[in-house]
Amino acid sequence: MIDLHVHTTCSDGTLSPTEVVALAAGLGLSAVAITDHDTVDGLEEALAAGPRYGIEVVPGVEINLEHGQITLDLLGYFLRGLPDTALRGCLAELCAYRDERNARILERLGELGVPVQPAELAEIAGGGAVGRPHIGEAMRRRGYVTSISDAFARYLRRGAPAFVDRRRLTLAESVRLLQRTGGLAVIAHPGIIRTDEAGLAAIVREAVALGVAGLECWHPDHSTETVARCLELARGNGLVATGGSDYHGTIKPDAHLGRGAGGAPIADDVLEALKKRAAQTVAG
Repeated sequence: MIDLHVHTTCSDGTLSPTEVVALAAGLGLSAVAITDHDTVDGLEEALAAGPRYGIEVVPGVEINLEHGQITLDLLGYFLRGLPDTALRGCLAELCAYRDERNARILERLGELGVPVQPAELAEIAGGGAVGRPHIGEAMRRRGYVTSISDAFARYLRRGAPAFVDRRRLTLAESVRLLQRTGGLAVIAHPGIIRTDEAGLAAIVREAVALGVAGLECWHPDHSTETVARCLELARGNGLVATGGSDYHGTIKPDAHLGRGAGGAPIADDVLEALKKRAAQTVAG
């Protein structure tokens, strides 16, 4: 059992990289990929913890991007060594834009009569990067909403009164950035990308032409029908089908480490298929 989509306190998770690796070992996982949002700061710690707990750590990242008018996420795997300064510099810029976005969201929440203070977010994030889930949790603690999901539905999702967009890379830029550091690109949770079936098929075709290697088929937000549709897209486009829990810890309690769509475990051979594609890419 493995998990190829996991977040830590270095982005918007609630467990440190070491704690994630320890939890993976306790659950009997053989491998876990650290894929924090727009940062690789947790990789060194996670890679050091891997041998201590008998867990293979796959160094990765999740990049939020824009393709046309559609936003989506790209997972990068097998980043070579500790990622280079070019990748780190670009990701640092994205994190700075996220911080600016957070400040604007707090400003809007204040105007809406549901103020949240930056110090509250820092406490919830435990010194890690702050994202919208932390804002949602602060709102829950103040009694403005019943849950983080409620906060997103009423205030923080796209189209809601406190939503603020942010700068993103393009799909082509993101793929090139990953390839420069040896990364293999995979489209994250395609089933929740805001487009129709034809639009998703078009995105996948364009992504393949740019060098994307995989499609995350097994994800907790995917129904049985969505998984089947994603698997068909992967097969039809020669992509590796991958899976992960999108684990964030207590900030996202419905996601469980090592569990994908329908709560089913993610098989080891998913990682083996991804490794095979990575080896072919290097050889090519």
